[in-house]
Amino acid sequence: MELLKEKQTLQEMCRTMLNEYNIAKHFWAEAINTACYVINKVNVRKQVKKTPYELWKGRKPNISYFKVFGCTCYVLNDKDQLDKFDPKSKVCTFLGYSMHSKAYRVFNRSTKTIEESIHVKFDEVDPKVKMMQNLEKLRIDDEDDGTLGQTSNSQEVEACKESDTSAPKNSRLLIGHSSQQIIGDPNKGVITRSTLHRDEGHIAFVSQTEPTKIDDALGDEFWVMAMQEELSHFVRNKVWTLVPRPKDHTTIGTKWVFRNKKNEKGEIVRNKARLVAQGYNQEEGIDYEEAFAPVARLEAIRMLLAYACYNGFLLYQMDVKSAFLNGFINEEVYVEQPPGFEDHEHPVSCISSSKSLVWTKTSS
Repeated sequence: MELLKEKQTLQEMCRTMLNEYNIAKHFWAEAINTACYVINKVNVRKQVKKTPYELWKGRKPNISYFKVFGCTCYVLNDKDQLDKFDPKSKVCTFLGYSMHSKAYRVFNRSTKTIEESIHVKFDEVDPKVKMMQNLEKLRIDDEDDGTLGQTSNSQEVEACKESDTSAPKNSRLLIGHSSQQIIGDPNKGVITRSTLHRDEGHIAFVSQTEPTKIDDALGDEFWVMAMQEELSHFVRNKVWTLVPRPKDHTTIGTKWVFRNKKNEKGEIVRNKARLVAQGYNQEEGIDYEEAFAPVARLEAIRMLLAYACYNGFLLYQMDVKSAFLNGFINEEVYVEQPPGFEDHEHPVSCISSSKSLVWTKTSS
């Protein structure tokens, strides 16, 4: 019975939160998460006179950062290179709180993406209050314009009698209306309820924060997907085999490196996770013989471009995903299992790698 009551409470909160600012219904999950987040920090249990947060953490919660769900907010535009007239903030809709960091979850109205950021400013004025303020302002403007309009209209009629020219038949004299009602504010766009419904199928969900610890990444479903994608490249290229840990070889540790990939506008479009080896543990003469990386020098690239331009050659540029995994190595390399993805049936085993890994001495 208690569970059904809490479920009904969450549904009522979700319905109210979505309807208050006319938020699209497909954001119901964000509203439910926010409702749970708020309840856990403000709902006091009668038996113990403490909130669920106090019972779990042992300290009183801080709710000073709570904001109104669905309100308009402005996120700092952290684009790498802003043009001279680019806006310094992005107009967003507040959707809740991050579960993995001290950040807010917002819906970017221009890119149709959900982002997380700590640099947010909120406009929490109730839309109904704002509408009443605008109506009151218009009423005062109408009264002022009406009083002045009667005097000016009589002067215009007398002037028309003395003038030889007459107004065109298609023209109309607008009397008793303020200029704000006729022209409108060009800085304010027309708000429609279908704004959030449009292009809802193209919403891209990516994490906006780069985790520094594997535990933080494992708690974020988007970074888990990125790590699984990286491991799929290892499986497809048949990079390694699970073997018993050798006693006569050094086992190299592994770690995850997390980076957010951005497009030309500086917007995060992809979460990239890369599994790298801790090659600094390798010793020359024991774990490897020599390390040489045949990298093209900038002078050679310029010479190639000049030669191709002179002869009218057509050059192609390409990118190879996980290029390191395509190279074979002669030495026997043993590495630890990927953190967070260990084989629970063989936890002591390690991995024998037959191909190059990033950050090993022989990877190039």
